[in-house]
Amino acid sequence: MHSLRRWRGVILGAAVIAASRTGSLIAQQANDAEYTAKIRELTPTDPRWKFTTELVDHLPASSTVPTPLKVLGYVPGTIGRLSRTEELNRYFRAVEAASPRVKVFSLGMSEEGREMIIAAVADENTIKRLDDYRSMAARLADPRGVSDAERTRLIRDAKPMYWLTGTIHAPETGSPEMLMELLYRLAVEESPYVQKIRNNVITLITPATEVDGRNRIIDIIEEEKQLKLGRGGIPTVYWGKYIAHDNNRDGLMMSIKLTQNMNTGFLHWRPTIMHDLHESVPFLYTSTGTGPYNDEFDPITVGEWHTLAYQEVNELTKRGLPGVWTHGFYDGWAPNYMLGIAQFRNSMGKFYETYTSGGADCQIVNLPAASTAKEWYRPNPPVNGIKWCIRSNINYQQSGVLVALKYVADNRDTFMEDFALKATRMVDRGKSSAPYAFVIPHDQRHAAEAADLVNYFRKVGTEVQVASAAFTARDMPAVVERGLIASAGAAAAGAGAAAGRGGRGGRGNDSTARADSSRAGHQVNVSAGDWVVRMDQPYTALIRTVLAVQRFRPDDPSPYDDTGWSLDQLRHVTVYTIADSNVLTKPMQLLKDDARVGGTVAGNGGTLIVAHAGDWRSAVLPWKVGAAKLSVADTAFAVSGTTYPAGTYFIDNSPAVRQAITQLGMRAAAAAAAPNVRSHVVQLPRVAFIHTWIETQNEGWVRHALEEMGVPFTYMSTQRLKEPGLLDRFDVVLFPHVSGPSTAMVNGRPMIGPAVPWKSTALTPNLGKIDSTDDIRPELGLDGLAALRRFVERGGLLVVEGNTSRLPIDFGFTPLVNVVATPRLLARGAIFRAEAVTHSSPILYGYERGVVPVYFNTAPLFSVASGRGGGEGGGGPGDEERSLSVAQNRPDPALARQTAAQRPRVILRFGTTVDSLLVSGLLDNGSEMAGRAAVVDAPLGRGHVVLFGIRPMWRYETQGSYAMVLNALANWNSLDINEAPPRVATDGGQREQ
Repeated sequence: MHSLRRWRGVILGAAVIAASRTGSLIAQQANDAEYTAKIRELTPTDPRWKFTTELVDHLPASSTVPTPLKVLGYVPGTIGRLSRTEELNRYFRAVEAASPRVKVFSLGMSEEGREMIIAAVADENTIKRLDDYRSMAARLADPRGVSDAERTRLIRDAKPMYWLTGTIHAPETGSPEMLMELLYRLAVEESPYVQKIRNNVITLITPATEVDGRNRIIDIIEEEKQLKLGRGGIPTVYWGKYIAHDNNRDGLMMSIKLTQNMNTGFLHWRPTIMHDLHESVPFLYTSTGTGPYNDEFDPITVGEWHTLAYQEVNELTKRGLPGVWTHGFYDGWAPNYMLGIAQFRNSMGKFYETYTSGGADCQIVNLPAASTAKEWYRPNPPVNGIKWCIRSNINYQQSGVLVALKYVADNRDTFMEDFALKATRMVDRGKSSAPYAFVIPHDQRHAAEAADLVNYFRKVGTEVQVASAAFTARDMPAVVERGLIASAGAAAAGAGAAAGRGGRGGRGNDSTARADSSRAGHQVNVSAGDWVVRMDQPYTALIRTVLAVQRFRPDDPSPYDDTGWSLDQLRHVTVYTIADSNVLTKPMQLLKDDARVGGTVAGNGGTLIVAHAGDWRSAVLPWKVGAAKLSVADTAFAVSGTTYPAGTYFIDNSPAVRQAITQLGMRAAAAAAAPNVRSHVVQLPRVAFIHTWIETQNEGWVRHALEEMGVPFTYMSTQRLKEPGLLDRFDVVLFPHVSGPSTAMVNGRPMIGPAVPWKSTALTPNLGKIDSTDDIRPELGLDGLAALRRFVERGGLLVVEGNTSRLPIDFGFTPLVNVVATPRLLARGAIFRAEAVTHSSPILYGYERGVVPVYFNTAPLFSVASGRGGGEGGGGPGDEERSLSVAQNRPDPALARQTAAQRPRVILRFGTTVDSLLVSGLLDNGSEMAGRAAVVDAPLGRGHVVLFGIRPMWRYETQGSYAMVLNALANWNSLDINEAPPRVATDGGQREQ
């Protein structure tokens, strides 16, 4: 008996040793009983369906590493409990302090000073050698100079880096909670499953991307409880300082801190995969998308999307989880999402959409039939009638992520091989197929904007060269597609129709170029100092994309977001697309610092003459010269053989003014005195910048742009406009786009229940920082609307854009301007040709070209009547002259002048030829758009209403149209200075009958 016990001990000891050697100690690792019990208590149960897996239905115990329960006092998934940014960061650092398998780094600070972090978790030896693994990833990401032998070694030794990011959208609350638990699990659990992940993958975790919005949404939920409003009773008016949901549309321009920090993190780590965790559609959608995919996505990446997605779908479905699916959501077209940071730089970007839990709550699922129907891509659809809680969300997300991590760990060599191969293919493509380079002339009209574009390329990790000697190269010919160039002829049109579609080919892998008949293939003279972006480098997919002409077909699946974004067009910068491989042999040197274009001041004299170049730097000059006297020429003129356009500035010469001119990259000539030309003195306006409590996202883009340019304003909500005498302190009211009917901008939300404050209190410390109110429900009201009208009538300027243009139209400020119904038009977030109807308006000062590419999204389109009061269908040009010839019907001349002075003027209209209307993106049924007014100046009393149907300050992309807004502001009291009544306006297009 004693001998038997002894042999049992030997056998057990040998088993433990063997288990230790194989890394399988799951039988010996105890669970944290309290935590595990809480997980199971919080997870809903159902007779038929499961909402958890064996991967996450427990939590292993650790004597050294604290759980979220130990640090924060609750288990993620607890009803009504969410952690703020500071608590998330505190927990991550607590795990770092306790575990040699975790290291936490700062990504940077938000606009409001909150820290974004990234944690690395892997086995202990890997964590000790993180810098080595980062170096390996960097070498594989750039194969230039890497030998075959070194490449083989790197692929063998390197490890995939899988970056998980939570809550980019503030109301999507579950992912930070899940990521805390995942961090602990990856650091502590000793199951073979998790060990395989830890040994073969470096998991990177950012628990909260929208760190400012995370805190606000928790405050909102607390206030909703206090007021008994229920979840959704208070809108998340602000997320970040500037934008809300669009923070996941800044992956293109990287203009806000959130995206800049993520971009910096990407370039530091070079992750193999970036995985965003979202919440919207039920129950777990893993991204592949409907297409059309952007052509710049390497087919290998598209294959990885599907391989990983179907692995997740299959494994979770096998475990009994309903509603895990892929394919039927999102398209994969636009480059502006956060995942694009990885996707366009030879890594894989993907995302989940997990069903929301309404903050930190439970609900009974009641979905429409379309969401629960079986489809070929969703054979295991979501189900109705079950209880869904925040813990369900956490279980689904965490289980899916563990499946994905395990698959990557099991196929480590394949993912590293793909990672290296995609970079090699990108470099080889730039050597073997056009375009071989993009050339950005240094000496061009908008040189400083060109330099900004160059710096953007450098910011995203692309090398830029500077030509060190002059040479010639061949530009790519224009693409002809679907009759876009009407005069090109049938043969050319047929050839173009077979070509690519811009973002799927335009100056991309089908060697197509901008659709512009003036840009047929020809020789380009490159000068020393011109910038050259070579395509024989790894990070060029984004460059091809942003300099491409996009063609989104009307019969494609409905676009998820914008369809066109050609940055050289939106920024009015000249870029040449080089089809000559010899460009790669030309003399050039790497640009090692940001590109800069300094301005010049020539000559001597007390007055500086500064031409307006039709860009925002020219238009912002009045705000940059301090107290110096500044006048604007209202007509073209010539001095010493040099012709200057209307809009040219005359400024008293001083060191401060010269410094402003050089910093803006402008050119000035000094003269003894201002030329004898008709001009007016600029009186800088006092600007009231108006927002609603309906939404602030869209005004945030405008606010961000103005602050970046240094244009001051007073920020206030619509509620304040009714305050007696308030608007007497301002000259301009700027009211950017707000979604929804204009009546909502006036009426606000129903005045039901208690007041809903947006203020900083002990309960809600993160609200009220940007603006505050005792009650978000009221908006303009009729009193505010009347005050706004009186403001304009006494001489003020009201500037509206996008949907907010409906407000002055619907409420009779502009009786001769109407919004046109366009039921068949498809013009989704794209670039279109607009034509200057008049160059005499100060709004277009500096815009010398008759055609201007502008961004427009669906609506509104304006119809402007020119009759004597008939509105739509009223008399056209010539009718009034005929009536005036009848002596017995002749009106008082003063009355006629006053009537003419109140007629609206079309400043910019969309092109009148349908075939040449689209520059880039999606257009169908363009006849409903052709010739319609895009920008209108409508007098009212002694003031003006300027209506921008376009979105001139959109997502930090449309710098080419910024100047129109700034021109209107700077010349707020001189907009009709070039008008001589009678003024007859026409939009040049069709009119409603």
